[in-house]
Amino acid sequence: MSGPVTRHHGAGKKSDCRIRQSKPRIRQSISPVMQKVKSLLPSAKAAATLHILTDQPFSTCEKMLCGARPENVELLTALLRSDLGRDVLFALMGDARPEWFSRYRKQLDVNAARRQLLESQKLIEKLQQEAADEA
Repeated sequence: MSGPVTRHHGAGKKSDCRIRQSKPRIRQSISPVMQKVKSLLPSAKAAATLHILTDQPFSTCEKMLCGARPENVELLTALLRSDLGRDVLFALMGDARPEWFSRYRKQLDVNAARRQLLESQKLIEKLQQEAADEA
């Protein structure tokens, strides 16, 4: 038979003396591409939206958005083929300015200017039509 049960007095090792086995996690920083993608997606459901856009596993999308995993080729390919493709391409190119990319950017500027010109012409025609109807 054992002796009477006594209350523990806390004379054991203190918590700061214990050897901890856990190592601090080293976090990768989020790549510029994923930072851009994250900024383009709705903040409330970014991982779910990325999962739908790219058909990648949801957990993979979460890890890529927080920087725990680098983006893979399948994800980048799916993003380039999506509506976000232009922004992803600019993020991928970063500071690189090869000749073809410079021409591409200039052509995009030309297309935007043409679009604005057509909208302005339509507005002018509409105003002219309204002025003619009043007269």
